[in-house]
Amino acid sequence: MVTSGEPAGLRIGKLRLRGRNSARAYAFATVIAVWASVLIPAGFLIIGSAQTERARIEQSARDKTSEATVAIEQEIIAVQNALTTLSTSPFLQNGDIEAFYIQAKEVSRRIGLQVVLHDLQINQLANTDIPLAAPGPAEHPPTIIDAYQRLEQTRQPVVSGVFFGPLVRHNIVAVEVPVFRGGDVAFVLGTGIPLERFRDILQSANGHAERTISVADRAGVIVTHLPYHDQYAGTHTRRAFAGDTPEVYQAVSREGIAFHAFARDSDLLGWRVNTNVPDRVLEAPMRGAITNLAVWGTLLLAGGLALADFLARRILQSVGKLGIDRKPTSDEFEILFNSSPNGEMVIDDRGRIALLNAKAAQQFAYLQNELIGQPVEILVSERLRNKHSGLRQAFAKNPESRSMGVGRDLYGRRKDGSEFPVEVGLNPIKSGSDNFVMMTVVDISRRKLAAEQLQAARVESDSLRRRLIQAQEQERLRLAHELHDQTGQTLAAAMLQIRGLEDAVSESDRARFRLLRQQLEQVGQTLHHVAWELRPASINELGLESALANHLAEWSQQYGIESDFHCGDLKVEALSEEKCTTIYRVIQEALTNVIKHAQRATLVSVVIEPSGNNLGVTIEDNGCGFDSDSLTGPKAGRNGGLGLAGMRERLTLIGAEFEIESSLGVGTTIFARIPLGLEKNAA
Repeated sequence: MVTSGEPAGLRIGKLRLRGRNSARAYAFATVIAVWASVLIPAGFLIIGSAQTERARIEQSARDKTSEATVAIEQEIIAVQNALTTLSTSPFLQNGDIEAFYIQAKEVSRRIGLQVVLHDLQINQLANTDIPLAAPGPAEHPPTIIDAYQRLEQTRQPVVSGVFFGPLVRHNIVAVEVPVFRGGDVAFVLGTGIPLERFRDILQSANGHAERTISVADRAGVIVTHLPYHDQYAGTHTRRAFAGDTPEVYQAVSREGIAFHAFARDSDLLGWRVNTNVPDRVLEAPMRGAITNLAVWGTLLLAGGLALADFLARRILQSVGKLGIDRKPTSDEFEILFNSSPNGEMVIDDRGRIALLNAKAAQQFAYLQNELIGQPVEILVSERLRNKHSGLRQAFAKNPESRSMGVGRDLYGRRKDGSEFPVEVGLNPIKSGSDNFVMMTVVDISRRKLAAEQLQAARVESDSLRRRLIQAQEQERLRLAHELHDQTGQTLAAAMLQIRGLEDAVSESDRARFRLLRQQLEQVGQTLHHVAWELRPASINELGLESALANHLAEWSQQYGIESDFHCGDLKVEALSEEKCTTIYRVIQEALTNVIKHAQRATLVSVVIEPSGNNLGVTIEDNGCGFDSDSLTGPKAGRNGGLGLAGMRERLTLIGAEFEIESSLGVGTTIFARIPLGLEKNAA
């Protein structure tokens, strides 16, 4: 630290520009003081009234939850009582199932529910919804099996959770009561209550448009949910209820509406009943109170400030104006410093943090007071700390505004040890005899991530293009083999047949056969040329050098243009198949362009020779040439054609460079520089 007796924060405070008070400021302060003395008591009264209204809404929701719970329990108890009374039927005691069936149908009609009689193995003995002799379901849902097991253990009526009834074809809740005979459980009498029955019960108890009521069984399956019964009944809740689940909790509905749930567990059923009140309903009284307070407070403040400004102007007219080029006050300086979108820190000449804004503390996950007085190296990546001290000292000897770590990747270190990429700007500042450095820290994590994603997209694009070119070459090879091996053999066989027929016909017809055979020979030559253009077999069989030599010789003979081919002392066969194919296709396309565009060309030269770590490929003609500047203008695509674009794309995929030189009336030269020893793997 420096030797000055003042704290670093106080010395930095000297940098803050201070201003002078004015008559207007005093007037405004007086108005604000009066306004606050009136508004604060009024605010307490209004907010207290809003809190009372919210408490009333919450209590109403609790009451509705209790009412709904009681209504559901009463419905279950009524059904249990009806079944318990029916279980004492003398027909069951005598085992007369047929007579009991008639009695049960009457009870079913009265309660509006089916009545089912099972033995202890859950075999259906009677069901009032189907004929007596009709068989019951072969399998039972796990919920029913669990209910029977509880009934056998407790010998008391049980209520199942929600399950899909195979006979009624909808979700129901089963109520089961034991039938005793001679002190033992002989049968189980039950009924299935449709979930719509619970919906109807709660609809009459709700009576609030924005409030919802839901009921879930022990397993968290929704029994009913108003007003969305058809959507949610029979589905699982999004919240698992435990024994210690609070009676009031916050959640978000499936429609994305935040709400407070006022819950109650049924002691009889173990079900949970919720009354859900949207947060906007609970917060409406407070929002209204705050809005009213803000509106009236703003109007009062605006009126008071306008009056204060008027009075201040009158005072200034009589006593004179203060200086209009006022310097910022310390509070204004602090606001500006903390409003910076980037992290700002002031470092003293000992490398310790003297001042920082809230953004800098947030970037490094510290509290502001935790960093004051600490060495700046604690914010530097551990692998760079040793070098940082020397670099800081070197900057102190030659301070100038510049970026830190030009050409290097910089990383900041958070409190938890994690690192993030940064850019740092350094600006020396001086306060009296003390020297400081203002550091501006920019978090470039998002920019770096975007660059990495862009690079990954480029790599993927190159991979896809490489695959496309490979697929094209494979298809060319397949077509070349097809034309050469099958179509060529068929033509050869046809010509042999025609030659054999020539001796069997008259002299007048023999000339016609000879003409036909000559035409077929021309077709065979054309097919051979097409197959050669698609994929010369010599690339794979004889190597690139031989393939190019043969191609140039045939091309020169076909188009009457002299060609010169030179391949330097290089084992081009050692190149990858991708590079060999690319070189061949580039030269092939260049020769095609000579035929199409290089009018009056009489000589073409192709040279392949090593140059350092590259392989140079040069194709030169003495044709009419063109204006090479047109390849970079707005008509580049039209002037360059697809041929040049294809050559450039192929060479780019193998890391090669591509260049064209041309002059009107002189000719055109194409240069390609292909790196040696760095093979790109196809994706």
